[in-house]
Amino acid sequence: MISSKVGTLLKKNTGTRLWWVKLALALILSNVFFFYLFGPGPQEPGAEVLPSGWVEVKLKAALQTPYERGKKVLLVQRDSRKKLEGLLRSPTIPETEELTVLVRESEAQVLFHFEHWEILPFIRNLTFAPKNTGEQHEIHY
Repeated sequence: MISSKVGTLLKKNTGTRLWWVKLALALILSNVFFFYLFGPGPQEPGAEVLPSGWVEVKLKAALQTPYERGKKVLLVQRDSRKKLEGLLRSPTIPETEELTVLVRESEAQVLFHFEHWEILPFIRNLTFAPKNTGEQHEIHY
């Protein structure tokens, strides 16, 4: 008998449209509150997010083009005939030969296997001269 009264009381209290509106508003406000409390903080205006699939690499290389942050460049290793596309990302104009370059993650491993890289302006169809094999000179006595 008591349980039947409780059931009828709950139906009357939770069945009103105003109660459901209040509940929905409370849930929305609590979600907004927790988003601001635990969500990502404000980003600095100078902070840039890396594109997916790209990494920053710091390397010693000869810069053969005028420096511009964000400039599309070509990283070349002449001895092994390797070339990579990249972007200059150093925070300041480098006085040393160390530069920060943004390259594709799948191609970045090549930068660590070889030394003596050069940074050229981006050239889409750069090809290397063929290596001469065999005898290159004659010796006369």
